[in-house]
Amino acid sequence: MTLRNLYGNPPCVADNYQLIVDTLTDWGITLYTGVTGGGVIHLLKHLKPLDDLPSTDPAFLTLGEYSAGFVPLGYYLASGKIAAAVATTGAATRLITCGLSDAKLHDIPAVFIVPISGSSTEGFSPLQDTSIYGSNTVAQLRAEIGEAVFVLNDPFSLTAQLAQAKAMLDRSKPVVLVLDNEAVGSTLMEYTMPIPEEEKSVEDDFLDAFVSMFRKTVDGKRVTLLVGEEMARYRNAKQLTTQLCEQLQAAAIWSINGANAVSQDNPYGYGYISFGGNDKAMSLFNSLGAQDVLVVLGACPDEYTVNFSGFNAAHTFFLGNIFEAYGLVENSLRHIATGGYDHVYGPLDVLLGALISAGQRYPFTNNPIAKAPADLNDQPFATPREGYVNMAALYQRLNKWWPAHSLGIDDVCLAYKDRQYVTQRPNDNIHFYSLYRGSAMGGAFGAAVGAKLSDPDRPVFLFTGDGCFRLFSGSLGEVSQLGIVIFLLNNESLSIVEQGLEKVLPDIPTPNYHARIAAIDYCAIARACGWDAARLQPDLGNLGELLHRIEMDRQRSLLVEIPVDHQQELGRNPRLKNL
Repeated sequence: MTLRNLYGNPPCVADNYQLIVDTLTDWGITLYTGVTGGGVIHLLKHLKPLDDLPSTDPAFLTLGEYSAGFVPLGYYLASGKIAAAVATTGAATRLITCGLSDAKLHDIPAVFIVPISGSSTEGFSPLQDTSIYGSNTVAQLRAEIGEAVFVLNDPFSLTAQLAQAKAMLDRSKPVVLVLDNEAVGSTLMEYTMPIPEEEKSVEDDFLDAFVSMFRKTVDGKRVTLLVGEEMARYRNAKQLTTQLCEQLQAAAIWSINGANAVSQDNPYGYGYISFGGNDKAMSLFNSLGAQDVLVVLGACPDEYTVNFSGFNAAHTFFLGNIFEAYGLVENSLRHIATGGYDHVYGPLDVLLGALISAGQRYPFTNNPIAKAPADLNDQPFATPREGYVNMAALYQRLNKWWPAHSLGIDDVCLAYKDRQYVTQRPNDNIHFYSLYRGSAMGGAFGAAVGAKLSDPDRPVFLFTGDGCFRLFSGSLGEVSQLGIVIFLLNNESLSIVEQGLEKVLPDIPTPNYHARIAAIDYCAIARACGWDAARLQPDLGNLGELLHRIEMDRQRSLLVEIPVDHQQELGRNPRLKNL
């Protein structure tokens, strides 16, 4: 039997597993990562080990399941390309799908491949039972991502299911391919792959109507842009947001990841909002009312962005191009907006381009706002106790140093609250991402690995905490020669929790916070795994030397341990009001 591809050529396909690999290769998916064994060995036999970078052929990197599940997320954020994570039956599936949760919450397309026990084994207590009598794996997965779970248990419908999975990926959704090896391992059938639908272009009449409605709505109103992470997926995002702000003389505020769509030189950039947010941005956001129009550029109204406060402008425009994106209810943010609301679908670069062009031909009549002040905060930075690094000074020094085209990941540690508060504006040399919606400690390590694998020459930096380190340290050895740089904040504490509980539970004894963790020689662990490692001196005396070492050695991974005072509180955490 043969498989006919989209062009009618019949490639030689050994079995249904190779058909799956070849199909994913046609989609541009060549990176697989995870752990072999049990139900995935017949798939993985068609993949070579990931020994050389870059690799254009399908290849597999062995990496602990928890970290592996986050690799496709970093891979996509860094490159816009899709990758796959693979794990065998049972508990391994649960480990790898921690990354699936964040992929859903951040609208990141990724492929997760897991097996299930064969139907003939039901009732016979198979090892790592995934049937309805065991962990009921398929029902668990569908409870989270619904129709994006594809159980491959019928060779006659295999290609149709894969085509449906591709349609999901094209809508920025993660998918799970569940292997029923009794079916997938059966005789190869003859298949014809469906031809994918062409993406529809935006009609000129639609754009004209949108511009006309926008012009009428903003007349006499102050306009504010809330820039979200969907906007950051466009290559010219920074240019577009700057041009629109200048065209409208409108302020820009942004979410943690939306910062990657804003230029550091945007004269109307008022800063990050909410978690780790800047004072000027928060003041502006809280002032929105009857004389304001809010333009939301692909931003999710998550707790770390708006903290349950909603959109209080007289009118809100939501611009986005992800159907049923996370945060939407019935495909809308109507429930968040207290005033008028319009939901405008289309590529964000096209929509912003239409507004910019219209404003150039005939200026909008909205009320202008003053350009943003140089300092976006109202209070001086807190200082640490003696013997600890001043993290505000460190973030500022690094912000002047970042190499061009760098990428940073913030783990669930103080850095993902404090760094943006201190630096205030995005840095055009580096994009920073945080998978904060699932708030999975240690998951950022896998994302950093994925980012580095997408472009081995790109400098990749990870800020993580000593608590987070415990969840990924077992996977350090596999990536010792990738050239990743980890800044490890060592304060012997789960500091996000400890700083918060001092306010939420002020009358409770500190030991009952359960936030203290044991001291460990992190540099020794890193060296034992083949990494280079060094401790940053409290006075930053050896920082220049360490940065020079990073610039000179781009191959060997480096861990920099930083002594941090958990009492040095920098960025704000408005979520504490909800606890």
